[in-house]
Amino acid sequence: PIEKVRHAPPRASAMLESLRGLGYSTAAALADIIDNSISANASAIDIQFNWNGKSSNIYILDNGSGMSDEELESAMTLGDKNPLDFRSASDLGRFGMGLKTASFSQCKRLTVASKKNDSISCLRWDLDILSANPDMGWLLIEGPSAGSEVLLEKLAHINHGTIVIWEILDR
Repeated sequence: PIEKVRHAPPRASAMLESLRGLGYSTAAALADIIDNSISANASAIDIQFNWNGKSSNIYILDNGSGMSDEELESAMTLGDKNPLDFRSASDLGRFGMGLKTASFSQCKRLTVASKKNDSISCLRWDLDILSANPDMGWLLIEGPSAGSEVLLEKLAHINHGTIVIWEILDR
């Protein structure tokens, strides 16, 4: 017999704000993103700090294997990978949380764009939008935020790779 159950998903904005406090230093957060680039067989990783008051950003661009739209969605989904699943020896990730938790420890807007097979996909989490719309749930936003489109142009100059963009730097 099946017991009575209730659906109890976490509130997205509250859960994401809680994940921000996991205690990453900026160096450790960047190292987590760089680990992803290494796992994607990148031979070049460019880290750029762009300081401009509230419009400051940090991006990490690599020439790794890149991700398809489906792979990017998986990478941007919290806890999408089971730590018990088989992983290749070169995969430095374990829980499917590092990209998001490392990024949220430093910023309130995370944009990731990736180029694979001449196709570019872009998804972002924006904690300010989720906070302002608490009933929005776990919805990823497609495309970069207004004013950040120029950063995606960096992918046009490489055959494949990924750019991770941190905006609304508040830590």
